[in-house]
Amino acid sequence: MSSFIGIDLGTQSVKVVLYDEAGHLLSLAQRDYPLLTPQIGFAEQDPEEWWKQTFSALQEVLYLVSNREIKAISFSGQMHGLVMLDKNYKSVCPAIIWADQRSEKEVHFIREKLRSRLAPIAGSDIATGFMGASLCWIKNNHPDLYNKTRWIMLPKDYLKIKLGLPPSSDVADAASTLLFDINQRNWSEEIIKELDLKSSLFPPIYESAQIIGQVSPSVQKELGITGDAFVIAGAGDQHCAALGNGIINEGEVLITIGTGGQVFTTIQKPIVDSLLRIHTFCHAVPQTWHLLGASLCAGLSLSWFKKSVLDNNHHTFDYSTLDEEAARGIAGTNGLIFLPYLIGERTPHRDSLARGAFINLHLTHQRGDMVRAIMEGVSMAIKDSVSIFEELGIQGKKFIFAGGGAKSRLWRSILSSFLEHPLQTTKVKEEAATGAAILAMVGSGHFNSFNEAVEQMIRYDSPVNPQDQWFPVYRERYQTYRSLYPALKPFFPQ
Repeated sequence: MSSFIGIDLGTQSVKVVLYDEAGHLLSLAQRDYPLLTPQIGFAEQDPEEWWKQTFSALQEVLYLVSNREIKAISFSGQMHGLVMLDKNYKSVCPAIIWADQRSEKEVHFIREKLRSRLAPIAGSDIATGFMGASLCWIKNNHPDLYNKTRWIMLPKDYLKIKLGLPPSSDVADAASTLLFDINQRNWSEEIIKELDLKSSLFPPIYESAQIIGQVSPSVQKELGITGDAFVIAGAGDQHCAALGNGIINEGEVLITIGTGGQVFTTIQKPIVDSLLRIHTFCHAVPQTWHLLGASLCAGLSLSWFKKSVLDNNHHTFDYSTLDEEAARGIAGTNGLIFLPYLIGERTPHRDSLARGAFINLHLTHQRGDMVRAIMEGVSMAIKDSVSIFEELGIQGKKFIFAGGGAKSRLWRSILSSFLEHPLQTTKVKEEAATGAAILAMVGSGHFNSFNEAVEQMIRYDSPVNPQDQWFPVYRERYQTYRSLYPALKPFFPQ
């Protein structure tokens, strides 16, 4: 019996899962690695450290099972980043990842250069940390490194090099570079030419579930594996998390509240928001695309409040206690509203200078009220993305809630009530790595379709239903929330 491997190369750690043919999780492992910040605004990582920790995690998941016959392996990865290799596949510099902010000048240059042509081709506005901006920064500031570079790729694609394959990328992850034509599902010759970048740097593109080769015999020997060991192209972590939560058809919406907040929905043809409030990228499912809304400070807002305001040398609060205190309050928290713009905001405002605020704070408000206001504020930020989907003609029929925020029953109730729709959570562990395993299983032909894979592998908990009695308060509160950003914008840093 063969097994399938999914690898999720995240920002802080790599996670590896091993599934059997029936879709049962056999083993999983995780390894951490550092984020390098050599200067303010820089965010880098060492690609060789990615491989070192990935190899170690692979050894662990294989050690835990007796059968090491591997049918296929695929990948999920942090999106947007830039890896630069020389002709010998060696890194010419540390990888510049999505959180990097050094390329502000290049972002403005790209916007001015391409203007209204960018979004219809790439499906989105450019931002710092996106490969397109980072590569232009390298070209402008380190031409020696640019000239030494033979290949560029996204973070997870480096792991395929280490498995013995030639350079490649996939439609889903490459779409997040803003150097990609989402309509043609390939690199954009127009954008690359306009930015005066060398087209020879860009690797071949595959659909996410395509077989691109096999693990080399030498690496198979090092890992002690047998079998076909097909390598499947893979996708970005948002796409794989969607697969791992069963989001493959139009009308299905994945809401993730982790450090940030993401709202993901599948679409059958590319639809680009003319106001550029959300991203439109290629999905990992063939001939589908997706919309993606992003809130920068979702779970991070609650984490900030706990660690920076509540915790002290004498007492540390746990989230379950804060959840219980917040649950004692009432919907709308007696007028208290929180704006979760602590580090700016992406959707819908695209404003890096936006700032957070508590509005209507009163002497009678307690700790639990402030926690609940944070949950409500983040939920309204999520509703902003869902509302834009609806403006574009995409109605959510099935909502899945994932991430750390989904562990709170109160937060599930609050969010479902703002959306006025039931929310479900999955029983899946490590959704993005599981999504990569699904790509391995579909790509190798073990499952005939993504629908078959999801039906076999994804199980859901009982839905949390919205609280009808909260609807009037939350409808009014959301309208107030929408009015606060334009009212406060003149007071944000200029």
